[in-house]
Amino acid sequence: MGFATDILEPYLSSWFPFFSSNDLNTASHDREIMSGIIHCTTPINRLPSELLSAIFSLEPDIHPASDDMKVFKRSLPRRTLVRGKKLDPLLLGQVCKEWRDVTLTTPLLWSSFFVLCNLKTQTIELLKIWLERSAGLPLNITFMESLCDLKSDNEWYNPPQNPVTPHIMELLTAHAYRWKSIDFEFSLQISSILQNLPLGSFKILESVKLRSRRATNVRFDGLPPLVKVWDLFHASPSFHAAQYEMEYVHDKLRDIPWSRLTFVDVKIAMDQLFEILPDCQNLVELRYTDPKSCYAARALPEREEPPAPLTPVVLPSLRHLSMTVSSPPDEAFRNLTLPMLASVHIRQNNIWLARPDPIEFTNLLMRSQCTLKQFSYYALGSPVAEEILSEMLGSPFMSSVVDLVVEVRVTDRFAEWMMTDSGKAALPQLETFTLVRSSMEPGTLGKMILALTEGHKALRFFDAQFWDRHEEDRKKFSDLREKGFVIKD
Repeated sequence: MGFATDILEPYLSSWFPFFSSNDLNTASHDREIMSGIIHCTTPINRLPSELLSAIFSLEPDIHPASDDMKVFKRSLPRRTLVRGKKLDPLLLGQVCKEWRDVTLTTPLLWSSFFVLCNLKTQTIELLKIWLERSAGLPLNITFMESLCDLKSDNEWYNPPQNPVTPHIMELLTAHAYRWKSIDFEFSLQISSILQNLPLGSFKILESVKLRSRRATNVRFDGLPPLVKVWDLFHASPSFHAAQYEMEYVHDKLRDIPWSRLTFVDVKIAMDQLFEILPDCQNLVELRYTDPKSCYAARALPEREEPPAPLTPVVLPSLRHLSMTVSSPPDEAFRNLTLPMLASVHIRQNNIWLARPDPIEFTNLLMRSQCTLKQFSYYALGSPVAEEILSEMLGSPFMSSVVDLVVEVRVTDRFAEWMMTDSGKAALPQLETFTLVRSSMEPGTLGKMILALTEGHKALRFFDAQFWDRHEEDRKKFSDLREKGFVIKD
């Protein structure tokens, strides 16, 4: 055994003093014993259970927006309530006995889960396991009701009902006092079990995302249930984050406790947004969607009065702003002052019909005197969108940006600007650059990234998602990787 003995003996003498060299020589002929010895001396198996539990409980660095349906579908075959790339306690527990013991004694691993409510009744048994093993901890729940494989003779007047939904909701509402954050999406209407909960059922509820129907072919008549359940949610003393449906906000705009909210995701007209913003002085993140950008005109609520002019608003705590609009957000930028702004995502549809003025966004940054760190831009309508993007990036008030996501489809025109002196001088602190769509001549994309690495000393990561994959560009990417540059393509 010789060499193996010399290597293992120092570890065994400190961890297992009852082993001797003779024991090792004998064990060399016993594969099972040697396997146990190696297992004991493997570094990860020497970690204390408390440390393993802490590692398993870490949240992966995954933004909700990246947890897309492709990842979701890949996770479906597993019998689990974990969605996407998050750590699955059932899988961790299958590695070895020690890991299983750790997962079973770590309630935090079972306190966040995703319930896809379809016709598979094993989901009910899995949910019982998760609720039991979460051991009384606050719960973070995502629930999605599915109508797949359900049929009705006339879906307009008699839409199908999911027979599993009541059983799932009964299990969940029995633990309503433990709900910390919920993300519920119903296909047709809010469950009556949820509606009938008594006032005061939620003791620690902080965050609510609620979509009362996904089936857009069914007529909306759910405002009374919406009002009832939101009254329950608002009664929670810890409530401070919400995603509201357009129908509810339109009719109950002044009944919402805006001053308590730190996060809002809302679809309302721009003038209605500015009507409630003065009350949102504690707001940290705002996700605004213009209803015209995602609904047909006939589906929008009728308004009795014309839109009111916007008035200036200062939001002293707002750090993250996301805007999805159908027309230029210039007037909104003109009336906002956001001194703590650190992250901006802009999405405009049909930009060729109404071109925004980049100077309004620049003036917002100048007036706010903020330090912008993340910027994401999407617009339909190249090459107009490329021109606007170039003007925005060239502003000196964008110099603090470290993370840039370009969702505009860019061409050689944008690459040529990035390789000019103005383009190289822009974004001097840029570290991460994500280019979602590009269509360029062979070698142009590689040249652009090479120029950026020379002009932007901090840039170390580039993600090209949809591009032409020319061989000339691949070679340049390979050369950059050899220099330590991280390229994801």
